[in-house]
Amino acid sequence: MKQSVFTGIECDDRRIASELQAMGYYDECRSESRSAISRLFEAVGNFITWMRWKGEVGVYGCRVGADYARYMEAKVSA
Repeated sequence: MKQSVFTGIECDDRRIASELQAMGYYDECRSESRSAISRLFEAVGNFITWMRWKGEVGVYGCRVGADYARYMEAKVSA
């Protein structure tokens, strides 16, 4: 697997990539990006996805049902 760059710190990048892999993020087939700007946007998107997933696990204890939990919270607070 090609090493992705998220923060520029090698050990943090490996940890983030391994957590994304454990969450099933790399299960889809994706084509390789061509330009540097598209690789930058992809890395930023991957980092944001990782942060969102880590937040869901921290709040709800798991990712399963996180969408439903957010929906119920929005319904109750509205």
